[in-house]
Amino acid sequence: MIFKRSMVSELANSAGAVFTVLFTIVLAVGMVRILGLAAGGRIDNGTILQMILYTVLTNLPTLLTLSLFIAVMVTMLRWWQDNEVVVWFSSGGRSLFSWVAPVMRFSVPIVIAIGVLSIVVSPWARSQIEVTRTQFTQRDDVNRLAPGRFIETMGGKRVFFIESMGNNSNEVGRVFVAETTSSGEAVVTSEGGRVETNAEGDRYLVLHDGRRYETEERSPETRIVEFDEYGLRLDIKVDAPLEASKTVSQPMSVLFAGMKPEQQGEIFWRISWPLAAMILAFIAIPLSATSPRAGRSLNMISAVLVFILYLNGISIVQTWIEHGKFGYMTGIIGLNGLVFLIGLLLFVRRVYMMRWLPVWTSPWTWYHRLLSRRQPSQKEDC
Repeated sequence: MIFKRSMVSELANSAGAVFTVLFTIVLAVGMVRILGLAAGGRIDNGTILQMILYTVLTNLPTLLTLSLFIAVMVTMLRWWQDNEVVVWFSSGGRSLFSWVAPVMRFSVPIVIAIGVLSIVVSPWARSQIEVTRTQFTQRDDVNRLAPGRFIETMGGKRVFFIESMGNNSNEVGRVFVAETTSSGEAVVTSEGGRVETNAEGDRYLVLHDGRRYETEERSPETRIVEFDEYGLRLDIKVDAPLEASKTVSQPMSVLFAGMKPEQQGEIFWRISWPLAAMILAFIAIPLSATSPRAGRSLNMISAVLVFILYLNGISIVQTWIEHGKFGYMTGIIGLNGLVFLIGLLLFVRRVYMMRWLPVWTSPWTWYHRLLSRRQPSQKEDC
């Protein structure tokens, strides 16, 4: 009882510390990326916090899986370095398999959370990101007008620049408009303007107290027109249905209903994460076994390589499934089953102190055999 409580308590502390560090790094990187998109006019400034939240939710399955794996590795390495494992081996009559129960007891709630995040929450977050960005691209031009930023409309034929907003929500101040016409180019400047809607529902940006400069391609002359009011008709766009169209954003019910190769690959990706978290926590126990006199570097390097290879394996198998080479169940059983068998092999080798290769394959064995054969012949000559 003391053994399990101390193990679970230390695992919780390690997992919390590791997750906090990783979450902070991912949050900072996500914030920089989202702020860059907002500065470039690709998303609305008012949705920055929502986009950051959705981005974090999409990365949580990977973060929790890596945090669980590192927590088990760090905890077990400390027990080996401080000889606590040796004490339990000698006085408690335990083997390395005794650590499986407390590790799994701690891992099961986290694995369930990873499964919920990977199967339900992350696709929903991706769909919200897609819908939010689609809403921004489908907003009409008047809603996209923002001070201090150049905004293209009409496929780049018209460019707006607004210096400031007015006192009311439908007013703007100091407007610069450059547009390409059929005969040349035109530039419009004004002291301000307002947004109006006519009886047909068309929206106009009505400018006041300004000038229009017109130049023609075949003539060097420039025409200057001063106006009290000048109306610019804004683009009218038909809203497309706001729904998630990408496979990564579709719920599991839609994926199972379609069962196309791309959808099967996405099913494999989502189901593999909770299985990977459980298997990595299991394989971290024998992978952390080391001598108290040795350092931790080799074990940590091995752990990093295992995680990278496992992650790349999931990506490669997903690509094969998307190309129709086999189904998602074959990929789930094949890849995760192979990694689980490797973990069992590491357990058996460590518990029973077995060699990776037979004794007769070692060159030192053949050297000692040859040496033992020569010694009797030398004694007979004497």
